[in-house]
Amino acid sequence: MKKILFFQKSKFAGSSNEKAFTLIEVLIAFSIFTTIIFFMTPIFQIILSNKGNQIGLQAMEWEVFCSQIKKEIRLSTSADVVSERLILTKDIETIQYEKYGTNLRRRVNSTGHEIILQNVSKYSFMILDNAVKVTVTDTWGKDYSVIVYSLVNWNAVT
Repeated sequence: MKKILFFQKSKFAGSSNEKAFTLIEVLIAFSIFTTIIFFMTPIFQIILSNKGNQIGLQAMEWEVFCSQIKKEIRLSTSADVVSERLILTKDIETIQYEKYGTNLRRRVNSTGHEIILQNVSKYSFMILDNAVKVTVTDTWGKDYSVIVYSLVNWNAVT
């Protein structure tokens, strides 16, 4: 006759190893989670503070734009605003300032594509007595304005 032997596992032998393994998994997952959170906080601060940097860069870009347009207006022989474009005449050159998307661009003799000011939502050019007033609103809602006087008397030339 054959004897059938039944082996019975201890109730506590397998379950104690499984609990220890589960605890190790939880500790590893928790350490990975805390590491991710630790690095995410500075990343969010950098992303949120980037807007302030962009506004500062926009102000510096406005100053460069003012310097460039002042030089051209002062040396131009005539200025006119036609369909929201500033057209300056200087000797045989015609210089146009116009909006292109969210940028202001400069074109010489209707050719070229020189971006001179970025992030522009609204702009206007206005001819005053021997001067040009430029008003710009950037995409963050800040207004900029400059009045540039010509060295050449436009009224005497035309």
